[in-house]
Amino acid sequence: MDRRLDRRVRAIALAGVALLALPAVAQAQDAAPAAAEEGGLEDIVVTAQKRSESLQRTPLAISAVSADTIETRRITDASMLSSVAPNLSTTTGPSSKGHLIIQIRGIGESEPILTADSPIGVYVDGVIVGRSTGAIFELTDLERIEVLRGPQGTLYGRNTTGGAVNLITRKPTDEFGVEMLGSVGNRGYWQGKATINTGDIADSGFKGSLTYLHKQADGYVDNLNVKNSLDPGAYNTDAVRVAVAFDRGGAFRFNYAFDWAETKAVSAMNQLTVARQDVIDYFSRSAAVGGTAFIPPTTERLKEARPDVTSTYDRTISHVATAEIDLSDTTIFRSITGFRQWKNRIDNTDLDGNSGLRGLVVSPAPAGIKPVQLFGADNDRKQHQFSEEINVLGQIGDKLEYVAGAFYFREEADERNPQAYTFVRAIPGVGLAGINLTNLIDYDTTSESKALFGQATYNFTDELSFTGGVRYTWDEKKLIQRSPFVRQLSRNFSKFNYAGTLTWQATPDLMTYARIATGYKAGGFNPRATNDGYDPETVVNYELGVKSEFFDRRLRFNGTLFYMDLKDKQLNQFVAGTGGAASETLNAGKVDYKGIELEVEALPVDGLRLNAAFGYVDRNFKELLARDPADNQIKDYSDIGQFSYSPSTTFNGGAQYSINDVAGGTLSFRADYTYKSKVHYNVLPGAPFSPFDADIAAPGYGLLDGRIMLADVAIGGTEATFTLWGKNLTNKVYRTSGIDFGSLGFAINTYGEPRSYGVDVKFKF
Repeated sequence: MDRRLDRRVRAIALAGVALLALPAVAQAQDAAPAAAEEGGLEDIVVTAQKRSESLQRTPLAISAVSADTIETRRITDASMLSSVAPNLSTTTGPSSKGHLIIQIRGIGESEPILTADSPIGVYVDGVIVGRSTGAIFELTDLERIEVLRGPQGTLYGRNTTGGAVNLITRKPTDEFGVEMLGSVGNRGYWQGKATINTGDIADSGFKGSLTYLHKQADGYVDNLNVKNSLDPGAYNTDAVRVAVAFDRGGAFRFNYAFDWAETKAVSAMNQLTVARQDVIDYFSRSAAVGGTAFIPPTTERLKEARPDVTSTYDRTISHVATAEIDLSDTTIFRSITGFRQWKNRIDNTDLDGNSGLRGLVVSPAPAGIKPVQLFGADNDRKQHQFSEEINVLGQIGDKLEYVAGAFYFREEADERNPQAYTFVRAIPGVGLAGINLTNLIDYDTTSESKALFGQATYNFTDELSFTGGVRYTWDEKKLIQRSPFVRQLSRNFSKFNYAGTLTWQATPDLMTYARIATGYKAGGFNPRATNDGYDPETVVNYELGVKSEFFDRRLRFNGTLFYMDLKDKQLNQFVAGTGGAASETLNAGKVDYKGIELEVEALPVDGLRLNAAFGYVDRNFKELLARDPADNQIKDYSDIGQFSYSPSTTFNGGAQYSINDVAGGTLSFRADYTYKSKVHYNVLPGAPFSPFDADIAAPGYGLLDGRIMLADVAIGGTEATFTLWGKNLTNKVYRTSGIDFGSLGFAINTYGEPRSYGVDVKFKF
């Protein structure tokens, strides 16, 4: 059924794009476009190539959204980016509030261990966020989001084999102003946010802004043991941002930003989806021996349960300083300095949705009725990083533009992760009994990266140009581990990457390009694995793209075809047994990716705005090496391999209708729909690897959001905006993550948030 739905969605999306695009092309060729009575689609300026340029003139597969769109779609952290671009999927990792799992074109990483690098680079004002496990943090003042699809190995460097996400924050304004936002909603949601802009202080060129935000909500599964503020999914967040800018119109410019965010939360509930019958039988006896009644497996999202309270704490502190000096009329020197700290604590991780269970335990001695649990853990992690990037941007004559640079990055991180679980087995003469086991993962890690890079664009004519880039990277990684192994490991890696793009600006409104680009994800270590490390993975991407606008910029159509060849893929093979939740990382082999990305925006009539984005990627393992637990031999499983946390098809579409001069403001109605096709959570399905993979896979689903807004109403010298919003309006039940504890006899899922709604009121002074 899911495959049929997947095909129907692709067919509908392609047909819709064809119906929109073909008439536009035909009428453009007839030189008879309809005149726009008002302005067309806005021109979005991006900095994906280290310099400011129009989105429609940038020869990359890039999507960008403005601050208005970010506010409209209520994008408040990186886990909500799925609606921004085609072939982009984001979600929050299990038992966490800060772990970002992000996939672009089928490439991503779900492993939360602090030595695992994500192949998608996330940047804030040009500074990389080193760990995906701390990449979900409050975005208080965003000006723009840019999503670059495909490897970005030259300008962005290592760990961008799948792409990069740029989060660009707002700079202080030239004029004094105050903005205040208040929100309330269901399940105890409320938010307060205030921003003050100083404006230019005494014509000195200095200006600053200060933002404070607080928001909180109750959870969306009723824990019968505790109050609502401790229900799974509850959170309490505070964030502060201070920004300072200096610009007097001379040769020197400077920007500095300080961000602090702290979130205390209860992680979304993990609930049992399936279990072996002996596991069900054993834990079902809990109530009979003085414990809490066992909540058995279910494929429905639970509305109430008795889980342990899995409290999480995340604190992020960052500093970013950017300085620019005009060396000449055509040459700019830029320095980007970043420092970032992340601290995380997870207490009493509950991976089964049960608490207070008791059962017969035969080990450790003495045997008797004792507390038992399917799986639980604690975690204490921290990471800090420093980075420095230097750019020289210039122009030689009328034909050549260039950027050259150097990059340095260093991080240190450590983790202490004790685990406890009950292993169920049948004992002769006793029957079903439990063995209480513990395990500890304890390590420190350091990583250092250096790179030199350059890119140049040569304009043969006003219409034809070529862009070429190179980068050489040196990486060093170290691991000092205390448990479950005592060892010290160190490895060095280096890689040369390149990219080349031929661009043809056929008309002022139609650009095509052909691109080849490479990417590199550094090797490293897995503290859960017995092996001594793994090698880098590499990718080569071939891409054809078109960017076009028609009808006086009332219709925009962008499309991309791509083929990616990935080698030495890093595969985390999850193993859950008497040694705890473990994994082994191998260079598993070769993968190819073929796909299409389409984006359409249209203003068909005054007041009506439409947008749609469709992505499809066909992924194929040409070689998939993994260790067979039965004989401990490495074998090729390419015939059964899957792509975890990665949908093959994505689609998002939106419609907004605005009416001017309503109560002195603008009244608008908006609806957004976001779809993902079926997602598996394991690369190797079936016994002996992931016997419950089919049970916990997430069927394809779509989410509908809506908004009614009355904006810019003059009230007593202020501008007021009133918004009524709703998310997941159809109350769709959908899965966001899954773990197969096959060797322990069970598997779990986490479910997404049900319907939510509320009211926002914003004032500008």
